[in-house]
Amino acid sequence: MKLAHQDRNVILAFGLFMGFWTLLFALIGSQVLEPAEIEPRDRLLPLASHSPPNMPQTPIQVGAYIENIYKFSPDDQTFNAEGRLWLNWTEAAQELTQNHGLPPEKWLNWVNQLDGWDFKLEPTYPQPQRLQNGLYHQSFKFSGAFYADNMDFRRYPFQKVHLPLTLELTETLAQERDQGLFLIPDEPASGVGGFISLMGYKTTAFTVTHGLHEYGSDFGSGTSPTGTERMRLPQVNFLVSYQQSPNAALLTLILPLTVVMALVLFSPSLSSSLWDVRLGIPPTALLTLIFLQQSYKEKLPNLPYATFLDLIYTVCYFVNLILFALFLWASNRLHETTEKTRPRVITRIDALDRYVQIGLALLLVSMIAWHWNRLPELTR
Repeated sequence: MKLAHQDRNVILAFGLFMGFWTLLFALIGSQVLEPAEIEPRDRLLPLASHSPPNMPQTPIQVGAYIENIYKFSPDDQTFNAEGRLWLNWTEAAQELTQNHGLPPEKWLNWVNQLDGWDFKLEPTYPQPQRLQNGLYHQSFKFSGAFYADNMDFRRYPFQKVHLPLTLELTETLAQERDQGLFLIPDEPASGVGGFISLMGYKTTAFTVTHGLHEYGSDFGSGTSPTGTERMRLPQVNFLVSYQQSPNAALLTLILPLTVVMALVLFSPSLSSSLWDVRLGIPPTALLTLIFLQQSYKEKLPNLPYATFLDLIYTVCYFVNLILFALFLWASNRLHETTEKTRPRVITRIDALDRYVQIGLALLLVSMIAWHWNRLPELTR
């Protein structure tokens, strides 16, 4: 079939549009347009591999039982927590801490604590207690607001949310590392209570990690004339992990999108003789997709990256655009044909529609799988 003038205009306009967006997506994928971020110099090192050999063991054991988590705000990356904290330490550690004149409540830095004026840490006993195993013991009740530094919504709506409680040995006591003073978690006794649930999330894990936090500076202490010596503080991290229900995400977010795209992908099954009906389907579906996307974006903070669901919507927009261009070309072809050749033209267009229909369905599925595999695995 020889291309008519209208056909050439449609193909040219569509080709220019696709070329522009292909170039734009290539630039986005190569991160050329993104500003360079400052790389943090802080590191969390394994404690064992950075301890001097034959060092005397003088541990301070810390445990936490998180009873309540509330006021979780993804926009601010903050949450409130309440619970119990305790310290167990040896006679040797008692002697070292007494030399500095610090009570147990001053031994720890709450690294991700916010709003110090609203933070409470109340000792359970007036003085530390001696346990049957000879260790000293003191426990506290705590409550306050904290910052969650590992919020990542790239896999939304299947992302994980980690809410940490991060504690470090104070700088004063950390100077006694040469005497073997370090911080370790009481992992068997630590845990969570029954009031840590967050609306819309499933509580999936409670983990405890520890190590040596190496800061990117010596903070002007002058301990290293070359500037290579950095401050290192023993750190313990209590982490509560959450995940949105996959079933709820599939029903509320994925199902409406699937229904709209099913209607779009079935539209080429309509005979090309119904050109007026076919031309109205992609624009209507496009408006519906924009409404659905904006509805779920209102539930998320202002993110500097696209989520997995955003990438799915992007592919759906292009599928609609391709079908609209196909229907526009077919309607022009039918308009130019004569009554004698019209049945033969309709048959050829319908055959082309079937190939495009199958190709777009495969493209949609393959692009979704490709985007998912490219996303980073969010573990901590």
